[in-house]
Amino acid sequence: MTYPYPVFFHRAVWIPAIVFFVFFGQLWTQPAFGNDQEDITVLEEVLVVGERPVAASSNRIILNEDILLQPQGRPADLLRLAPGLITLEHSGGAGKSDQYLLRGFDADHGTDLAIHVDGMPINMRSHAHGQGYGDINFIIPETIEEIVVKKGPYHVEYGDFATAGAANYVTRDWVPHTIVQSAGGSFNTQRHLFITSPFHEKFRTLLAGEFYYTDGPYDFVNRNTRYNGLAKFTVDPSESSQLSVTLTQYYGRWNGSGQIPLREVTSGRLDRFGSLDPSEGGQSIRTTGRLDYSADLPGGGTVFARLWAQYYYLSLFTNFTFYLNDPVNSDGIEQTDHRWLTGGDIGYRQIFRFFGSEGAMTAGLQTRFDNIRVRLGTQHKRSSLAITQESDIFESSYSPYLRLDLQFFPWLRFVGGGRVDVFTYHVKDRCGAACSVRPNGFASDAITSGKANLIFGPWDQTEFFLNVGTGFHSNDARDVVENSSANTLPRAVGYEVGIKSHPWDWSEILATFWLLDLESELVFVGDEGTTERRGKTRRLGMEFSARLTPLEWLTLRADITYTHAEFRKTGDSVPLAPEFTAFSMVTARLPMGLSGTLQMLTVGSRAGTEDDSVKLEPFTIFDLILRYKIPVRPPAGRLEAFFSIRNLTDTDWRQAQFFYASRLSGEPAGGVSDIHFVPGTPRMFMGGLTWFWPE
Repeated sequence: MTYPYPVFFHRAVWIPAIVFFVFFGQLWTQPAFGNDQEDITVLEEVLVVGERPVAASSNRIILNEDILLQPQGRPADLLRLAPGLITLEHSGGAGKSDQYLLRGFDADHGTDLAIHVDGMPINMRSHAHGQGYGDINFIIPETIEEIVVKKGPYHVEYGDFATAGAANYVTRDWVPHTIVQSAGGSFNTQRHLFITSPFHEKFRTLLAGEFYYTDGPYDFVNRNTRYNGLAKFTVDPSESSQLSVTLTQYYGRWNGSGQIPLREVTSGRLDRFGSLDPSEGGQSIRTTGRLDYSADLPGGGTVFARLWAQYYYLSLFTNFTFYLNDPVNSDGIEQTDHRWLTGGDIGYRQIFRFFGSEGAMTAGLQTRFDNIRVRLGTQHKRSSLAITQESDIFESSYSPYLRLDLQFFPWLRFVGGGRVDVFTYHVKDRCGAACSVRPNGFASDAITSGKANLIFGPWDQTEFFLNVGTGFHSNDARDVVENSSANTLPRAVGYEVGIKSHPWDWSEILATFWLLDLESELVFVGDEGTTERRGKTRRLGMEFSARLTPLEWLTLRADITYTHAEFRKTGDSVPLAPEFTAFSMVTARLPMGLSGTLQMLTVGSRAGTEDDSVKLEPFTIFDLILRYKIPVRPPAGRLEAFFSIRNLTDTDWRQAQFFYASRLSGEPAGGVSDIHFVPGTPRMFMGGLTWFWPE
């Protein structure tokens, strides 16, 4: 596919930008020469410990110490540590992107949840399987230093897909120990990990590799295989600048048992871990490279550049409706997505005095270019039958933004600003008359977003928050060029009030009340290659969170969220929208080297249809995770054992659930409307050993 101007443009930006920022920063940050050098006084390092300021009571920072006390195997599960953020398997076995539930959104694979790694966007625009597809199987959890979760459309740094919220996985620069880990458990699950940092002074390195395999609990084994690698190099070219280069490589393949109809399970004709089309599954590749550079300048300024590139491939075979449309070959779907994407975030930040206090202004430009070949077709047992749509897409966005951090008074802080997002869409049909759907053409659109966050206090270790902002999620390029009446960039408007308090040194309590209006829920249905129009919606809810540390070694945590979601014109329910969720955990870190967490996740019943006539089943599951520092020492370093039980009570629960029509052999031509679901993992044991050296 050839789009000379945009392709040339983004390549032309990449290389000069890197050269400009590195050398510009170096010139400004080089130490002084001659007599000036003698005037430099080197001060001792001062360690400042304090709580990081946040702009909303709903913000959550998930730390590495909490990440390590989670069941191994699924990076998306780490997001469950953010109140109200639920991740579920979607295809009857791991491999595909998870389904995300947040703030009354069934965000599918990420339509309304912006996911980033070190600021690099992960959601895929105009994806073969669904808009905003956010697969994070390429992340190695042990390389993550923290996950920053920000809910609502109130944050300037996030644009596309950040309506319900955004999550940014931040990688470490280095680890203090070389780590070799091996684990195994139920369903032939095994995971092996290696992490090391040969250098961790001025030049810091992080090298990691992961292998994961599981058959899962399914009658037709999952055979989910995952290979991951990461290499990160960080250097300080001067006392006031930093350069980091990160490379990752992921390959995964899997079989899927699919979404099975409830009627077959309740009749006893199909086991809950069985499958009606065991040929489902797929494979995926993702290669990423990113460069981060920042340099402090004289006078309180900082220049920064974050540039990234990704190669991505997905081949996916699914069958949701069985013999509803094709009674002979069945309704198998083949989806292929093959793309290169590049982009960056380049800007300048200036510290200044304002009303006698320190303020900051950040101005930048975010860009993104997706060069995509996407194909949809029919298949039977992974053999292609026909192509229904095949397109070349070049989709680009240019997003200048301005952020201000102002301390008006000791008791009043402002964080906010605005951004403009300009999109262009080039879609070229590659299929011709043989295809039933042939999008072709060019379109462009732009949207402005404003964000304002006021933080009052602290008074008696209590802060109050008032947040207002607008955001959006983009729609699929094929629908944008095909349907002139389509709302290209549906706007979301959000409001939030909250409180964060530390009534005692050992406690933290947060409460948030929020409202979000979405202009249109028009979304592209990747499974069918068509669009589905939905009207304006309103979501409102509350979140309550408490974290208590009554003893130095004991932490108690409880999160409760409730959401109401409806179509504004009719008052009907938004199908699949989560209503009640709860997450609680008890964590003990004993001096004897034993640490452990017992945690509970609850998702309440929710509407399966707009008229609320079908309710989806609620569930509550418990997980237990233990780690123990073995007192017997090897010749070098130390050993640590770990053990986890997922679904401790062996509850029969359903992960992804949907209500739609499907047809099986002997059923009427119009099919039977029914709940279709992916069974939740039964009780699952996993244990292993980690060797750290040096100690």
